[in-house]
Amino acid sequence: MKEKKNLTLNYIFVQVGMWAMYAPLMGYTSVFLLAKKFTNTEVGIISGLGCVISAVLQALISAYADKENAKSVKTLLTMIASFQLVLAGVLLALGNHLFLVAGIVFGALIAIMQLMVPLTNSLAMEMMNQGKEINYGVARGTASLLYAVLVNSMGAFVKDDDLSIVPIATMISASILLAGTVFFPFKKAKRHRESVEERTYETKPFLVKYPKLAIFLVGAVCAYVGHNLINTFLYQIVMLKGGTHTNMGVCLALAAVFEIPVMFGFAFLVTKRDSSTWVRVGSVGIMFKIILTLIVPNVMSLYFVQVCQLFGFATFVVATVYYANHAVEECDRVKGQAYMTMSNTLGIVFASLLGGALIDILGTNGMLVVGSIISVVGCVLVFISTTKEKKEAI
Repeated sequence: MKEKKNLTLNYIFVQVGMWAMYAPLMGYTSVFLLAKKFTNTEVGIISGLGCVISAVLQALISAYADKENAKSVKTLLTMIASFQLVLAGVLLALGNHLFLVAGIVFGALIAIMQLMVPLTNSLAMEMMNQGKEINYGVARGTASLLYAVLVNSMGAFVKDDDLSIVPIATMISASILLAGTVFFPFKKAKRHRESVEERTYETKPFLVKYPKLAIFLVGAVCAYVGHNLINTFLYQIVMLKGGTHTNMGVCLALAAVFEIPVMFGFAFLVTKRDSSTWVRVGSVGIMFKIILTLIVPNVMSLYFVQVCQLFGFATFVVATVYYANHAVEECDRVKGQAYMTMSNTLGIVFASLLGGALIDILGTNGMLVVGSIISVVGCVLVFISTTKEKKEAI
């Protein structure tokens, strides 16, 4: 039987399951937890702690996955997605009982979801490095389209006393991811045996080995803080502008739709300019989005702000996947993807902990002012740290 070379269609199912999960777990974080009588600060703590745990697990899992005798990325992703499905079932079974336990389970679901992102990215990049054809942007763009449909349709099912749609949507997404991973034709690459000098070199800590990438990651964390302050606390922002959770669903859906063109076209964009250019463009777009979110007066104008997603988060998140593959050596590529995802994870942590507290202390506008300043800092750091070289190491 002839070996399949183009795996884009197979990979679409992996990406759809992965990012559809963001609709219930990130898009409806505030709605779900506020309905469980948690405060804004507690919402931030639950989301933040989940991401802290995830960041630690990402470092551990990626260090393990890059070892020659480790289980394959596909096996790890299958195991973790299965556990996610079970946890979502537990959250559904809890219903309106044991709110504290529900909060803990919700935080665990966020942690595991974040943990799976670098594994899904590594799944594609490892096969691409073996010469297989995968259009990452098309797969990621299709996932954004399905996310838009799901996050908008969920608004019709959300009621003050019934939020079962959140665990149900999580279970559906986890099932798609699990099935997509199981049927993905993945083959673990055989790595060449390193010399003594190479093995000694690779024992250096990752961020010491790639110093400019370390600065880039700090900038990426700042950029993601700005992005996630909007995402995590969009319900509060929409209420400030005079809207409801229905308007929130529309904003999320519009943002996802605007992601699609650049994601579908990123394979073309990266032939015109390398990924270092596009991560810079993405950081500028993220900065402009939070500044405009601060200054627009109403929900209708907030809808128009979502166009910033096109050359903001959409560009940045896809470009970082390519940039991680470009800026580190073959032996560090799973770690590279993990560190890129960890920057987003830490962005969610800081956004969750900082955003919830700032809203309770300074109000939603105060939160957006601080977020705008952080995004400007992130943009500057990204600009000064990106490199066009194939790898950056000392």
